[in-house]
Amino acid sequence: MSKIWSKEETLWSFALYGTAVGAGTLFLPIQLGSAGAIVLFITALVAWPLTYWPHKALSQFILSANIAPGAGITGAVNHYYGKKIGSLITGLYFLAFFVVVLIYAVAITNSLAEQLSRHVPITSQVRALLSLGVVLVLNLIFLMGRHVTIKVMGFLVFPLIACFLFLSIYLMGSWQPAYLTSQMQLTPHTFHQIWISIPVMVFAFSHTPIISTFAIDQQEKYGEQAMGKCKKIMKVAYTLICASVLFFVFSCLLSIPAGYIETARHQGVTILSALSMMPGSPAWLAITGIIVAVVAMSKSFLGTYFWRD
Repeated sequence: MSKIWSKEETLWSFALYGTAVGAGTLFLPIQLGSAGAIVLFITALVAWPLTYWPHKALSQFILSANIAPGAGITGAVNHYYGKKIGSLITGLYFLAFFVVVLIYAVAITNSLAEQLSRHVPITSQVRALLSLGVVLVLNLIFLMGRHVTIKVMGFLVFPLIACFLFLSIYLMGSWQPAYLTSQMQLTPHTFHQIWISIPVMVFAFSHTPIISTFAIDQQEKYGEQAMGKCKKIMKVAYTLICASVLFFVFSCLLSIPAGYIETARHQGVTILSALSMMPGSPAWLAITGIIVAVVAMSKSFLGTYFWRD
């Protein structure tokens, strides 16, 4: 059985899932719900190929370069474009993901501060200490090594999958097909929403920072067979990603009236906040939103941090 599927392949599947599915996924139902049912169905059809093909191509870009083992995406860029242009691209790559890492760190701090403010006053000194603690803990995990970080990310994935699955099933009792069938009109606005929504979906599922580390790890272990291993793991990971997230999106949009989704979009809050706005919604939804956001952003932080490898 181990020849068919190994424990290591399972860990990498969850690591890819953990980097791809983050806090941004909680905003995806808001965007797709506002865009209409036609856009939702089109997005669902293209979700898997638009997740698999670009990341597979990036893996192939790294593995096909004639570079030293372990050089990763920076070595591949230098190989294809030369040292000067490669250094420029690497610098832009660094800046792009450095900003993302900072955003995650700030967002985690804000979420924790919001929860703590209900119990203790949050002064600037407390916020500074909290921010320092968040950065230290996350960096400490990463400094323990690639395999420890992957295991931590895999561990964080389980509560997130459980949360998505629980909420999706919990909402099935409130499904109203009319919420979607009433939005099946094809208008010029629909094409505009497709143009906006598909990039949002691609970004929500994007996990390019970890692909370099993923490809290097497979190359170190399997050599010329690395690309086959990458494709095998990716297919499983992306099937899990698309199935769980799209089930969550459809379940939310079949249960929440369009008015609440529009309100959430204008307020810039997640779909869990839209659920908590509805009359009779349980109080635990607000707490769940904070926990899920912190877990999702923490594992996304670690996954994005892999650009350093």
